[in-house]
Amino acid sequence: MKKILIIFIGIILLNVTSGCGLINREYNNSINNKVVNVEDYTISDLETNVNAVAEKIEDSSVAIYDSNYIESSLGSGVVISRVIYDVNGNETDDLSRAFEFKYYVVTNYHVVESYSTRIKIYTKENVVNPAYQADATLVKYDIQRDLALLTFNSRVLLVPVTFGDSSQLKKGDFVIAIGTPLSLEYFNTTSFGIVGHPSRIVSDNGVDNCYIQHDAAINPGNSGGGLFDIEGKLIGINTSRAYDDKTSVYGISFAVSSNTVYQLFKEFIK
Repeated sequence: MKKILIIFIGIILLNVTSGCGLINREYNNSINNKVVNVEDYTISDLETNVNAVAEKIEDSSVAIYDSNYIESSLGSGVVISRVIYDVNGNETDDLSRAFEFKYYVVTNYHVVESYSTRIKIYTKENVVNPAYQADATLVKYDIQRDLALLTFNSRVLLVPVTFGDSSQLKKGDFVIAIGTPLSLEYFNTTSFGIVGHPSRIVSDNGVDNCYIQHDAAINPGNSGGGLFDIEGKLIGINTSRAYDDKTSVYGISFAVSSNTVYQLFKEFIK
């Protein structure tokens, strides 16, 4: 049997230009789901559901870059928690009184281990205001599971993800991946696929880890980005893909399960 290599997908350096300006808008983080008979569910219904999920998860996704290469994507991240501060610096639960936010973002450890990192904040309109570039601080990490938690403060409104139960995944379940492959020009690229195996054991440098195998397209820069179910719930963090330098390999990508993410960082989740 050929040996298939597992390659990380977090780091690529390109030079592209970006737009300027910041668009403020209201965010809706809900998706209305309904129970229907199979005979009544159409491809158009599925497409509408995927459209809604794609719009929802954009509000929870960020790109991560090295401050020395500000136009290039090191990887992606997912907002898992948010603290709201009012104009006096007091913590509040009232979003209408929000002046600034403190966010906690999950990404892959291999995305940030060797870099002085910053997080560049884009709205889903794909524009950025340089005044809102934020320095990220590494809070916690797990090398074996290739996960890291960052925190940063910003006045840009983002929405924490809703966690799904990754232990309930089955082969053939629909999945949606989001991230920033290659460069910031491709911020919040979304791809669609299915679960190839819900708990694939993969050995890397003698260490066995359990991953969600799926075929949604991911590329360098997608590392740390979210993998979501058809309801828009986080079920994994995209980490790597299979690679063979002699044979083309397609559609074999791996994500750390959301249950693993939750157990590792639950103390920071509100």
